[in-house]
Amino acid sequence: MNEYHSPTPDGEQLFQVPVHHDQNGALVVPADAVTALLRCIAAVWDEWAQHGVPGMDPVTTSGLCEVLTALADQLDIQCIAKASQD
Repeated sequence: MNEYHSPTPDGEQLFQVPVHHDQNGALVVPADAVTALLRCIAAVWDEWAQHGVPGMDPVTTSGLCEVLTALADQLDIQCIAKASQD
């Protein structure tokens, strides 16, 4: 398993995304890591917009954050549904 680490400008790690190979050699990322990544991006963008980072319009950023969060929620729901079928 490999992991991708995303550093912040000060070197702090925001998140880790585990990457695996499936039986056919394809790369796969666990769904919970994807949803955590989407929520982390939304949270960071929101924080930047709230602190007045140049180029981060609060209204636009808020809309983008809502989309990322909704996508993460939708993926969670799909995974729960799939898990309950198995």
